[in-house]
Amino acid sequence: MALANDTIVLEARLTEIPGKIPGNDLYNFVYVFKYKVLKVKSGKYNAKEILVGVYNPKIPRGQVKDKMAAYSKGNLRAFRANAKHELTLVPLESIWTEAVEDEYFDDDSPRFLAIEVKE
Repeated sequence: MALANDTIVLEARLTEIPGKIPGNDLYNFVYVFKYKVLKVKSGKYNAKEILVGVYNPKIPRGQVKDKMAAYSKGNLRAFRANAKHELTLVPLESIWTEAVEDEYFDDDSPRFLAIEVKE
């Protein structure tokens, strides 16, 4: 688990859902979205955009039942472009080291894992 001082809480707008989110019937994965940072509520982050990975995003937050249930909290039912969310984030690789669906291969910005997403 990531250290508490690695955690960032942001208000952000989901600006882009790249491509089509695959189903998770074959394997579990983290899907990377792009967000515009509106406000940093806690932690340190100073860029205007952030790349955020979400574990199996087709499953509503709070309804994940496998080993990632503790890292998939919140009340968000579905990810939609232009929606505003409150995100609790940790560095992606501090928790997830398996399959990542990431269309931002030309962007070397750090990736974060959303461990909680609220509407």
